[in-house]
Amino acid sequence: MGSVTNRVLEDIGLSVWPPFLKDLQFVVALVIAGPVWGVMWLTVVPTFTIDNRSIALIVFMTVVWYPVLEEILFRGAIQGSLINNTFGQKKLIGLTGANWTTSLLFVAAHFWYQPVSWALTILIPSLIYGFFRDRYSSIYPSIFLHVFYNGGFTAMNVFAQL
Repeated sequence: MGSVTNRVLEDIGLSVWPPFLKDLQFVVALVIAGPVWGVMWLTVVPTFTIDNRSIALIVFMTVVWYPVLEEILFRGAIQGSLINNTFGQKKLIGLTGANWTTSLLFVAAHFWYQPVSWALTILIPSLIYGFFRDRYSSIYPSIFLHVFYNGGFTAMNVFAQL
């Protein structure tokens, strides 16, 4: 049973914590968040209404819960599965087919509950999350980045409504 669990964790990228915090490209990905937030600010802020009763729940859901679940599903299960086939390993502009496909699915999923302009702006962060999934065979960097990006987005929404 333990080996099955270990294999599943490895397949979805949760078996090892890689040294991504020391990676210069990872630091650049954090810096890129600023321009992404700027584009979001110009196109869609605010996207949700915040009141004093719901702020803690909204912050928890958008900054912690959604990023973790979305990364397990998209970068873990979907991208982790796609990278194991020939198409998923082919590269376009330095990014794998698995990353491109997963990112397009990620954007499509956001059409369900976000404005079209916001859903489209998440393509770049999604490709960044997927790049680090491929680079480290782990979703921990993707989760970290997703939490960071959503944290900035949520802060913009709070600031816009003050």
